[in-house]
Amino acid sequence: MKAVVYEQYGEPSVLKVAEVAKPVIQANEVLIAVKASGVNPVDTYFRKGIRTVDSFPHIPHFDLAGEVVEIGSSVTGVAVGDRVWATGAKGASAEFAAVSHELVFPLPETIPFTDGAALAMPFMTAHLSLYYRGALQANQSVLIFGAAGAVGHAAVQLAKQTGAHVIATAGDDEKAKLAKEAGADDVIMYKQEDLVERAKELTAQKGVDLILDMSLSENIEKDLEMIAIGGRIVTVGSPVNNTPTLPWRLLNAKNASLQGILLLTAPTEEMKQAGQEIAEKFAAGSLQAHVGKVLPFSEPATAHELVEQKQINGRIILSH
Repeated sequence: MKAVVYEQYGEPSVLKVAEVAKPVIQANEVLIAVKASGVNPVDTYFRKGIRTVDSFPHIPHFDLAGEVVEIGSSVTGVAVGDRVWATGAKGASAEFAAVSHELVFPLPETIPFTDGAALAMPFMTAHLSLYYRGALQANQSVLIFGAAGAVGHAAVQLAKQTGAHVIATAGDDEKAKLAKEAGADDVIMYKQEDLVERAKELTAQKGVDLILDMSLSENIEKDLEMIAIGGRIVTVGSPVNNTPTLPWRLLNAKNASLQGILLLTAPTEEMKQAGQEIAEKFAAGSLQAHVGKVLPFSEPATAHELVEQKQINGRIILSH
């Protein structure tokens, strides 16, 4: 079968399409004919060697949508011919991928495969951040950084449906419009307004109950100023500096919690529950995937370049 591979760490140019062996599934796995795969920022970290891979040649990416063509002997709840989406699917950028049936979720006929690949990691990360880690409840306030990005856009939709007061940040009018369309009650234009003061105004000086931060090292002190007493800060990412200094005195004074979330190591049971709820909401038409650009499967280097340039709002998708 054909697959995107790289044989060494490096720039996007190390990515190529090559012939590799078709996966052989285990008893608990399903074989999926991949129709689309999504590219995430973490995929570029693996390609660069910031995160290491097990061996070379390596097939990248974790998000996919496609059709089930074979099921393992112990698989239940999934049948050959099912349209599905999955995240945590190692080797997603290939013609076929073997995935644990526990991480495979139904994709309605009404939703394109490109949307299925786009929703996977962002909605799963957003759901786990808001509920498994953040324990968000109706009538609480949540501040979501980067609401025009894939995870932020998903989190705004989910949080609004929970009945929370959703505050989003945006760097320009286009991103503010995307945040509002996703359901944000308020948008803070952080380049034009004082983020901390505006967040306090919007919460009657109480502070925000929950913060989802996409770049912790740049925001940690502001987070701790904005967070309510007993609030929670969930750190989705810290790409600029992944060893930031902790202002412990501020954290302590707020009785706040600082929590991490990493989809690649999240408990399977939590992922199953999140995936089922996400799939149900998409089937009901209450959520929308955020596709930025679709490229042919033969252009993985361009896809990685676009992710790293951060010029496109939404997911970059490779389509067969």
